[in-house]
Amino acid sequence: MNRFRLSWSAAVVLTIVALIPWTDRAAAQEVALTPLEATEVARGYRAETIKLKPVVNDKNETIGRINDFIFGKDGNTYAILAVGDFTGLGGHLIAVPFRNLKLDDPSGYVVLPGASRSALEKLPVFVGNNR
Repeated sequence: MNRFRLSWSAAVVLTIVALIPWTDRAAAQEVALTPLEATEVARGYRAETIKLKPVVNDKNETIGRINDFIFGKDGNTYAILAVGDFTGLGGHLIAVPFRNLKLDDPSGYVVLPGASRSALEKLPVFVGNNR
């Protein structure tokens, strides 16, 4: 009789596991970082350390300041730059792909190679959705 209960219990557990969608089980496995990825993350920058930093071009001219970041639903990250009024946090807000910024410049500034303040001021104004 105990063998029947054990077998019946095992069958119930297997049935429940089988009912869990395969995609849910597979997705949980994709979350873990490998040691190499964890090391790379640790070498990165915290958003708060580069927010409000001046952005210069490759001629070392100040062209803006990092105001915020947007994490797109498409997986891309964008830096929101304030171009114009440097006395406060105002100015003309624009979005640029984060991958275009150079963070490890010897000057200590964030560099947007090839950009000019006048060109950035001609870009469409970024209007956030306040989410």
